[in-house]
Amino acid sequence: MKEIGSIFPLYDKCQGSGTHNNMLSGRKLFSFCREAIYLIAKKEMANGKKVMLPKYTCDTVIAPFLQLGYDYQFYPVCKDLTIDIPKAKEIFSAHHPNLIVIHPYFGMDLTRQEQDMLREMHENGCEIILDLTQCLFSTMRLPFIKYYVGSIRKWFAIPDGAFLETSDEMGIYCAENNEIVSLQTKAMKLRGEYFQGGDTNVKEESIRLSHEVERLMTRPITPHTMASVSKDLLAFEDADAQQKIRIENYKRLYEGLKDADNIELVADISRLTTAPLFFPFRVGNISEMQKKLAKKGIYARLIWEEEDRILTITVDQRYDLSDMDRVIAAIKEE
Repeated sequence: MKEIGSIFPLYDKCQGSGTHNNMLSGRKLFSFCREAIYLIAKKEMANGKKVMLPKYTCDTVIAPFLQLGYDYQFYPVCKDLTIDIPKAKEIFSAHHPNLIVIHPYFGMDLTRQEQDMLREMHENGCEIILDLTQCLFSTMRLPFIKYYVGSIRKWFAIPDGAFLETSDEMGIYCAENNEIVSLQTKAMKLRGEYFQGGDTNVKEESIRLSHEVERLMTRPITPHTMASVSKDLLAFEDADAQQKIRIENYKRLYEGLKDADNIELVADISRLTTAPLFFPFRVGNISEMQKKLAKKGIYARLIWEEEDRILTITVDQRYDLSDMDRVIAAIKEE
């Protein structure tokens, strides 16, 4: 049974030619996105050490600010994953941050109202970090936003990779993150072996190595450049075709699940403006749904806190519409 939602596998032979040059051109490249955020936070400390972060964010986004001793406040996000603008403005007025991190979620660019709020915050002395990890191919660039970051590795079969766009000088970092890249590459290759041969022992070793990578990533942040092996692997990826696949898979899930009575869709399909990282939905019982789907070889990710009740389905280039139909049937099954 084909697994849906596992880590990207690596195989000994790659085929095809990619379009990654446009993706990397003009960007500062790092091993992980938290390293780019760390450098921004360090640079902006000259203007203060206060930051606003969205309620729905990951520990890896919080970590750079913790390491540098920032005072951080969370701002609320509405059920449809837009910013709760009135409450965010209240927090801004009380907290007086010099930085704010924004996540456009799951292929949904900033709304006009969100843009207006951010422009106002910028005019009041706050620099903006727009994290495009969930909207990697967004073309939205706004004159009042100073920093754009994003994780490339979450989109492709590469062991590391992230970017930073800014006109500011951020220093030159030439050292690769050899320990983590080596472990992650091995984990991905073992996952490829498992998919080809079906040996569960190989799968377990792949999972063990992935957990070791996660452990190493909790260490204090040190900036590294994106590994040459990741850049080379990216040359085999067709980014344009993969954006199309993600959008098609997302739309298939939306149409198939919009009438499901055991889940709640997060946002209307009309808000999808670019390729999404995942397909999100809310469910009453997280663990129950995860167990039900896992029995079908479908691994739904919880990327924030369990209280948020948001699970995500992988919609990347490894899967087609028949795979999405399988997900739809599994979710709706009583």
